Amino acid sequence: MQLPRITPIEENIVCTKKGEISELVHNTLSNQEFSGVFLKIFAKDDTEKYYVTLLMDKRKLLASKVSLLSSKTEVIGDESLKILKRIVNYPLVVDIYGLDEIELKISITDNLDIYNATPKIEIDKIFEETIVENKELAKKEKILEKVLKKKEVKKKEPKPPSTVEEKVLPKKEKASKKSPKPKKRKKTLEPEITVEIIGGEIFRPILEEYTEEVLKEVQTLDGVSPQKVKITGEVGSGVIYLHVEFYGISEEEPNTRQMSERRILYFINKHLPIIWRKAGLKPILSGAQAKITGPGESFEDEKKALESKKKIAPRKIESNISVEAHESIKPYFSTYAKAILQDIQNAGIDVEKMHLDIKGRSEHEINLTLWGKAPGKTHAQARSIVESILKTHAKEISKALNKYITVHRVEINLEETEGEVSESVKQILSKKEELEKEIEKLLKEVGVDELSSLTEEKRREIKESLIKPKVEPAIEALRRRLQNMFKDLPNSVFRWMRLDWELHRNEVLITLEASFDKRGSLIGVVSDDRIIEDATQVLNRAVQEISKEHNVPIKIKNININVR
Repeated sequence: MQLPRITPIEENIVCTKKGEISELVHNTLSNQEFSGVFLKIFAKDDTEKYYVTLLMDKRKLLASKVSLLSSKTEVIGDESLKILKRIVNYPLVVDIYGLDEIELKISITDNLDIYNATPKIEIDKIFEETIVENKELAKKEKILEKVLKKKEVKKKEPKPPSTVEEKVLPKKEKASKKSPKPKKRKKTLEPEITVEIIGGEIFRPILEEYTEEVLKEVQTLDGVSPQKVKITGEVGSGVIYLHVEFYGISEEEPNTRQMSERRILYFINKHLPIIWRKAGLKPILSGAQAKITGPGESFEDEKKALESKKKIAPRKIESNISVEAHESIKPYFSTYAKAILQDIQNAGIDVEKMHLDIKGRSEHEINLTLWGKAPGKTHAQARSIVESILKTHAKEISKALNKYITVHRVEINLEETEGEVSESVKQILSKKEELEKEIEKLLKEVGVDELSSLTEEKRREIKESLIKPKVEPAIEALRRRLQNMFKDLPNSVFRWMRLDWELHRNEVLITLEASFDKRGSLIGVVSDDRIIEDATQVLNRAVQEISKEHNVPIKIKNININVR
């Protein structure tokens, strides 16, 4: 469906339940500025990938379209609603747009064919339980009613005489005396389950489902009673790091308990794909522990010992370097930290303190925080230098350890070098004053009226000669920044750009011409307008950053972006 050029309120929201997407729609419509909403929904199953677009006002559905990406067909009307009701229980990735009254009407007129084919049903009915489920529940309720009625009839039947009871009871007592047998430990006690998640509370139900599947497997082990399960998850960029602890009790021999512990660790690894399927995040198991003790033993002491080993405390390598990593990889990254520090200092950055935080065990993310000074360099220049050094060393250690290593976060805290800046400003101002005095002398000697035009031109030339040395580095930095940012745009391939500038009064006016190619994605090829909009936003952000960093007023005069 076509949509006016507007930016989404929220993008890439993961909804695992139909109630979440319903709540999302109602929260958006509660804003008085919006008269309607536009939804883009992506889902998939074993056979098909679905891309759904919905247009709604405050009460009802106006237009619905489903694109089946694998079979390359499009569905509208009643069929699209059937598909939507079927996939609404799947994990969904949602983009939501708020529409005012004019934008809503424009969207309807742009999609009249879809609007006419779509049944106008209420929003709540879209996310109701399906009719099939309700029928099945009704059948089950009827069966239960019949069973209960039969039980009531049996209870109401007349009891036999008391004399018969006296004869029968002793026989039952004898049978009961023969029946007692040694009972095994029951597994019906519910274990204590603790789920802690950092950076993504929406994924808690998925981790709870994963825990339930693991416990189902544990119940198949003879004589093992789960007592406590603790899962700690930390959401990263496209991944989730997990630490799983399991504690239980068993009456079996120590050797059998050890075998059960190994089986439980296997179950913990076996069900990790549930998280990948439901959350769309790659699960990385940073640690897993299983401890089964005897009935009279306590695992609290063992638990404290394991927790003390598990804690990853920052380790000081030198007075100004600290490394936080798992014990198995800490020696490698300690040497790595020293080499980083040496290269950063050789690049002209004085490091006062540096902290490396390494996440993961089989795959690693590097997070660096640095405090120091960078005389003669801007914050962006210093950050670029540090990132390039980090990436170079990451490649080297990746080859050495044969592991996938990425640079995730770089934070640089630099002290301002105000003294140097103020001195350069003073020099420029003093030159300007000397030139103005020389011009005043010439005007007095020859006459103001005759040389007024020449002096104005001279002033302009002097002004340009003073400003140009400051502007040219800023424009060059802007050119490099734009090239890097254009390359990172997700929906397009950057080809080339041309950046021109001119001085106008006290401002620098820029003209940009750039070319992009469309790039395919899971939801198809995006529109030209979306690519142009993304590139324009990147340009505005880069201009603001460079203006602040170089203290040069830069404004956009003209933009010409071509999409092929």
